[in-house]
Amino acid sequence: MKYKITLSYDGTPFCGWQSQKNGNSIQDRVETAVYKLCGEKTRVTGSGRTDAGVHAVAQVAHFSVDKELPLKTVVGGLNAYLPSEVRVLSAEYADEKFDARKSVKKKTYLYLFYTGAPLPVLNGRVCNKTGLDEKRMNERAQELVGRHDFKCFMASGSGAKTTVRTVHEVRVERQGDFVGFYITADGFLYNMVRIIAAVLARIGLGEDISFSALIEKGDRTLCKDTAPACGLYLYNVEYV
Repeated sequence: MKYKITLSYDGTPFCGWQSQKNGNSIQDRVETAVYKLCGEKTRVTGSGRTDAGVHAVAQVAHFSVDKELPLKTVVGGLNAYLPSEVRVLSAEYADEKFDARKSVKKKTYLYLFYTGAPLPVLNGRVCNKTGLDEKRMNERAQELVGRHDFKCFMASGSGAKTTVRTVHEVRVERQGDFVGFYITADGFLYNMVRIIAAVLARIGLGEDISFSALIEKGDRTLCKDTAPACGLYLYNVEYV
């Protein structure tokens, strides 16, 4: 039986989603929970590999076991064995052809800035940045929409076969002292959202930067900063 689960997690204490030899990964924790619940060792595949310190509002994963359990039992049982920083929000029976990673059509990431006085309760969950002009950021961010070669927004160490991606939608909006940058695309390059967020912060502070020009030049040295991992959230994953 194949199950599709949606999870939310605080990535602060973990080395990222992907299992690592000597790391505390979210994938390992979920696989351990599945084993304790079902008595079977199996691989849990996520929609993507969030890095160390990156959070998820809605990460999607799948796994297969011999047992057929009620969906309420899957949700409640896994949560009973998971650390408090990781919660299973929902579970579904999945078609055998479903693959949490390969079946993805679109993903949305949120990068969250906090523009007020630093609050200890937000440590590890936002990027503190005062003085941002969210209207200016939103206007310039629209230049990212479309199918482009985003190689200038990719960090070294990526094994991507192509650096061309399609960005379907972007928006920057403020709610009180929080400024959120949302970006939806068919896929993302290594550190792409964090590099774009770093450029956006510069724009929000008054620098005259054109995303169109950066994309045309394709020069990583022109946007070499990377925003901290703590402000990044995997926000939504779409399969249709």
